[in-house]
Amino acid sequence: MFFLVFNVCIQESSTPEKISNCIMLADNIEEVFDEIQIEAYKSEIYRTYSGIDATKLDYVNEALRINKIGIDGLEKIMLIFEINNEYLAGLIDGFYNNFLDSREANLALEKHLMSVNNQWTIQEEVEWWEENQQYSIKNWRDSEEYLQLMSEKSQNTLYPDPDFVVSDSYPKNVLRRHCDSL
Repeated sequence: MFFLVFNVCIQESSTPEKISNCIMLADNIEEVFDEIQIEAYKSEIYRTYSGIDATKLDYVNEALRINKIGIDGLEKIMLIFEINNEYLAGLIDGFYNNFLDSREANLALEKHLMSVNNQWTIQEEVEWWEENQQYSIKNWRDSEEYLQLMSEKSQNTLYPDPDFVVSDSYPKNVLRRHCDSL
C-alpha cells in the first residue's frame, strides 16, 4: 500500500505545470517554423533538386527529415505550453496537421520508390500521383492561421532573394501581435 501511495505522489509531483505565456508560445511556434525554413535553405539536396527530373529517395528522405523537425517541435510545444490563445491554437492545429499529411504522402512515396528500386521516369511519377491523389498537397489539412503565417514569412518580390530566410529582412516575431500582453 505504501508503495502505491508513494508512487502516485511521485507521479503527481513530477508532472510539470504547463507554461501559460502567450509571448513564449508565439515565439516557440515561430522558432519551429523558422527552423524548418532554415533547414530547407541549408539542404544540399533541396538546393540541387531539379524539377525536371523524377523525384528520388534522397529528396523524399530529406522532406521526411525536415518534416520530423516540425512535428517534433510542435509536439514539444503542445506538451509544455498551455494553449489558451484561439489564434495560436488554430495555427498549431493547421501547422501540425499539414505536417502529418505531408509525412503520410512522403512515406507512401518512399515506399513506392523503394519498390521500384528508386528508378522511374517523370511520366511514371505523374501516373503514380494520378493513382494516389489522396496524398496530393491539395488535400493536406491546414488552417487560415497557418496559411497566414506562411504568407507573412514569404517574400513577395519580383526579384527573390535566395538567402531570404537568413537575411535581415526575414520577418521575426510576427506571431506576438496575437497575444494580448504586448
